[in-house]
Amino acid sequence: MVNSVNATSSYGVQSTDSVETKELSEEEKRQKAQEEDDLFNFEEKSTATYNAPITQDTAKSTAKSYIENLKAQYPQLASKLDSYYSNLDYTTLCAEAATTSDVKAYIYNETQSLLN
Repeated sequence: MVNSVNATSSYGVQSTDSVETKELSEEEKRQKAQEEDDLFNFEEKSTATYNAPITQDTAKSTAKSYIENLKAQYPQLASKLDSYYSNLDYTTLCAEAATTSDVKAYIYNETQSLLN
């Protein structure tokens, strides 16, 4: 247990921080600017890769798989779903879809009238 506390005086203490030490040197400024440029370039590359359109092969395989799942759920609509799949315009599908989830959503919206 502490019986007393001695207060220390800050009288006579001088700060060592000055305007000169707070400012970055020219080399540090260049290095920091380069690091920021590298960060932004990485983000742009990542975004460009992420937003790249899907290929027709990916769209076809995703569509086929999704249609097969729909046929399993709605066997009475198998022939209509097969017809839809055979007439599917992959150019439009790839233009409107950026991910495989978008392909599924596109097909779902297009076949909604069959499912109701």
